[in-house]
Amino acid sequence: MAQQKNQRVIGIDPGLASTGWGIVHSVSNRLVYLAHGVIETSAKAAHQDRLLKIFTELNAVLELYTPNLAGMETLYFAKNVTSAMGVAESRGVITLALSLKGIPLSEYTPHGIKQAVVGVARADKAQVQESVRLLLGLAAIPKPDHAADALAAAITRIHTAVIPKA
Repeated sequence: MAQQKNQRVIGIDPGLASTGWGIVHSVSNRLVYLAHGVIETSAKAAHQDRLLKIFTELNAVLELYTPNLAGMETLYFAKNVTSAMGVAESRGVITLALSLKGIPLSEYTPHGIKQAVVGVARADKAQVQESVRLLLGLAAIPKPDHAADALAAAITRIHTAVIPKA
């Protein structure tokens, strides 16, 4: 696990109704929390407008925090195909937004994120959230859950980053 020095990373927990994001700065192997939030869309809005809102609001976050790396959880097969399709489309606009800014994206399985953050691939959600809190030196677990998951993806990206050759 090699960390890059002085990296600003955005972690993303994609979803159509709720997309979590979290920004973590890595300074000489030290994790520094910067911000987190959620982009929410209404089921009453037109589908294309929901995707546009995710794209637009994520772009605002990218402009404000200027991350240079990104980490996101991979899409895993859900029982609800309709829900999985919305998440897949959300991931598409997120990937596009990152690509347009030239931000390299790495994707991780849920087990991979748990392993990187907790040290146990089968950790439960509460263990992941507590590990995020401890690793970032926060007084409380970040809320809502989607934002905490996004911070876990950012930490995973930092812990798995490869130092580029000079």
